[in-house]
Amino acid sequence: MDCCIFVHYGQSNRLPMTDFYYVSELARYFSKVIVVTNSRDFQLTDLPQHVRLEMVKNEGYDFGMFYKVVQNLDWEQLACLALANDSNLLLGDLGENLRKGKELDTDFWGLIDSFEKPWFSTHADNFHLQSHFLVWNKKGISILRDFLQEIKVEEMFSESDPKELRRKVINAWEIGLSQYFISRNSRPKAIFESEKITSQLGKKRSLNLTMKHPAYLLEMGYPLLKKKYIQKNGWLDRLLRPGKKWETLVSKYQLDATRCQQWISVLKKA
Repeated sequence: MDCCIFVHYGQSNRLPMTDFYYVSELARYFSKVIVVTNSRDFQLTDLPQHVRLEMVKNEGYDFGMFYKVVQNLDWEQLACLALANDSNLLLGDLGENLRKGKELDTDFWGLIDSFEKPWFSTHADNFHLQSHFLVWNKKGISILRDFLQEIKVEEMFSESDPKELRRKVINAWEIGLSQYFISRNSRPKAIFESEKITSQLGKKRSLNLTMKHPAYLLEMGYPLLKKKYIQKNGWLDRLLRPGKKWETLVSKYQLDATRCQQWISVLKKA
């Protein structure tokens, strides 16, 4: 069985249309999709039967939700496990990127990697896969299971300071997970390798490409656009960089014209 866990956080009683589309696309490629979201009055409707809902207490950000859901999975039946979240718009071809991921011939892969080193990192090597889209094969699932048994979950669930919690999650989960695989002689791989791309751009390899050069990534076939990029591109940025409006990127890479206009209208109000 292959399974994808889609992590969502919100306050409304329905998935936003952008996330609904993302989940619908995931359902085309995975035999089981679990949408996990924070507990509230919420309904999941108009999706295929193999998409199901789990609601949990919001602890430990995306990691916490993912951790709670996988505790109930039948690990032995899993041939492939994926994790996606609602931090991006899906614009490009997901199926083509899933095909490329399988061709990487690795136990653990993601869409894009990073060498970004936060000041609070405790790691000597900060290479990691960005956690908004990750996939494990059978052997990788076994290593992931070992990692989840060793990570200090309660330290995250009991942390009340949002900033400190964010640091712990990034250090222990996002960076720590990739470093754990490396320590087990299983090198994580990415379809879009940041070191190669930043070299092409003449930039430092630690640059966050998803925020600084999303148009370049989309042109290369990267299928996602960060919502944070949209939120940060305010009126001043639009004035100074009119050719890099997020609306332009959505219009160019979301080829469904009706969907595109709906998304732009909704996101402008967000």
